[in-house]
Amino acid sequence: MKTIAYLTIAGCLSLAACAQTPPPAASSPNQASQSGAAKPEASATKLHLEQHVKYPANRKEILAACADTPEFTAAQKAWFEQNLPEGNYPSPSAVMAALKL
Repeated sequence: MKTIAYLTIAGCLSLAACAQTPPPAASSPNQASQSGAAKPEASATKLHLEQHVKYPANRKEILAACADTPEFTAAQKAWFEQNLPEGNYPSPSAVMAALKL
């Protein structure tokens, strides 16, 4: 009976320790590269948005157009997904503004 009580207490303590451990802070400027995302070049992005997206377009449609092209690397596609806010975009320049490119 004592063994079960000790195991229960030990298990609770280890769970409590895990719950109190904060996730690593992403305060470094290399956060994007650490997450596997890479910011694409503004000129290539604008050209792609002008040629491959039919406007008006929402976030889902824009991401689908980016996903289907070999112009961007997987890391750049991940950056788009992480940085493009939900919304409806009337033009490529509206998307560029939302992406802050």
